[in-house]
Amino acid sequence: MRFLKIVGHAIGVISCLMVLPSFVIAITSAVLSFNPLYITYFFTSPYARAVAVAEESGWGNAINILLVNYGAYLIAFAYTFFAIVKIYSWYQIAKEAKK
Repeated sequence: MRFLKIVGHAIGVISCLMVLPSFVIAITSAVLSFNPLYITYFFTSPYARAVAVAEESGWGNAINILLVNYGAYLIAFAYTFFAIVKIYSWYQIAKEAKK
């Protein structure tokens, strides 16, 4: 069970390292240029990559790329959410221990 937890954390961290920097860039570009279209580029870029792959090597590979990319998005956002919840629970425990 401990091995699966380590593997899960590794997958979560790797997904976060792949996805979150481009998400932050998209958000800051949209805010600084007052152009919210940059946020849509972030969410549609896996589809654009899959279409490019489909033109070269077929839709089978494109669907694989699409699932992997959007899967990484889902894993990264879920892992980030649960990490924030875990850190907040540690904060609550420390706050109770301080009293």
